[in-house]
Amino acid sequence: MLAATGGTCLARPEPFSAFSAIGTDSRRLQPNQLFVALRGDTFDGFQFAAQAAADGATGLLVNRDSLQQTGLPELPASVAVVAVDDTLTALGDLAAFRRASRRDLPVVALTGSCGKTTVKEMTAAVLGRRFALLKTEGNFNNLIGLPLTLFRLAPAHQAAVLELGMNRPGEIARLTEIADPDLSCIVNVKPAHLEGLGSIEGVARAKGELFDTTKEDRTLIVNLDDPHVRRLAKGRRQRLITFAAEGGRRRRAMVRASRVHLLGAAGLRFSLHVGSEKTRLTLHTVGRHNVSNALAAAAIGHGMGMGIKEIAAGLETFRPYDKRNQLEELACGALLLNDAYNANPASMAAALRTLAELYEIGATLAVLGDMFELGPAAAELHRELGTIAARLGIQRLAAVGKHGGDLVAGALAGGMLPDNALAFADKNALLDWLDGLHRDGQFAAGHRLLVKGSRGMRMETVVEHCRLWR
Repeated sequence: MLAATGGTCLARPEPFSAFSAIGTDSRRLQPNQLFVALRGDTFDGFQFAAQAAADGATGLLVNRDSLQQTGLPELPASVAVVAVDDTLTALGDLAAFRRASRRDLPVVALTGSCGKTTVKEMTAAVLGRRFALLKTEGNFNNLIGLPLTLFRLAPAHQAAVLELGMNRPGEIARLTEIADPDLSCIVNVKPAHLEGLGSIEGVARAKGELFDTTKEDRTLIVNLDDPHVRRLAKGRRQRLITFAAEGGRRRRAMVRASRVHLLGAAGLRFSLHVGSEKTRLTLHTVGRHNVSNALAAAAIGHGMGMGIKEIAAGLETFRPYDKRNQLEELACGALLLNDAYNANPASMAAALRTLAELYEIGATLAVLGDMFELGPAAAELHRELGTIAARLGIQRLAAVGKHGGDLVAGALAGGMLPDNALAFADKNALLDWLDGLHRDGQFAAGHRLLVKGSRGMRMETVVEHCRLWR
């Protein structure tokens, strides 16, 4: 710990055994754990240091200035204490130290404005055919979550797939320093986190930190369909593996797709090309955009030395991740597309296209919540999504949140009938309206329902309510 952080040792018990784990939550301590006292805008973990020690922690990593303000509490003699300038930085340094101890372990790092979790899970499905994997779970993709993921690294692991998230400049660069990836993939660059990044160019610069910080003897996975990613990859010295699903660029890509056939609720089928090799596969998820996600995972598999048949077999085992593009039949017979986990303009447009692609006979309804962190462009971006919904032929739109009126205004401008585009002040009013449609027989076999919104909208509560319909 001292070697990794450069900290000052204030208490060193003798004799001392290894820490069993490293954690940041004093409520979930394991015996003999090192407790890292993080400090946030509204809390300082140092306040819980004494309780952590009383609950079995055998090490404390604390901020020097917190220590200077209140002094070191009375602690058991068995507890080690190390002070550092910043515990969040030290947490990352510890994780980087852990990763460096396994330089034999190939690490894949990926980021993107939308679809990165799906690509991470597809990649895990592919690499899992050959390697024992460590992978990011849930939303453990930030400056706290990534280190905690790396602390789970065990001798049995043969590769790691790590998702990198951010909402401000500098975060991806720091995460890349910690992960030290062998293969780095920017899935795409779309309008997201505009509140902190200002513009799509700001998003591109922030995502580009992954390529900037990846070492020159490593590999970059490059989406040729995304103009921002193409620019970010230009002139790089790393090995490039390209993929593309669209247009003329597809012919120049190492990994590409052809003969894409949508199979409705059954998913989609396409031919996968890797260099001069080709194979046919079925992807068990809906949405044409998932062809590109699958190609990213295939390119990563190729970069890891896997053959095309092995890659295709892995992709065919993939199933949609929690609240992301999950299709289910409700008890009332309607088909629900549950994409409630999160939303930005690009992922919202992709979900609307997926809803329109599902070709079962019946009406389509999009239930949409606000998209967050879009800054001054928020109203216009919501209006654009409403217009997209109407022009895709989606019959009904129900919007909830601060920008529900903007979504509806866009839908009306796109030609949706006034009675079919409605904004609701709160979720209870929305649920009452949906219940009325259900009582009137508007949700039956073949009818299709999309539920999506940003994480803070908790649109999964709408999904849970719809599951009660009989």
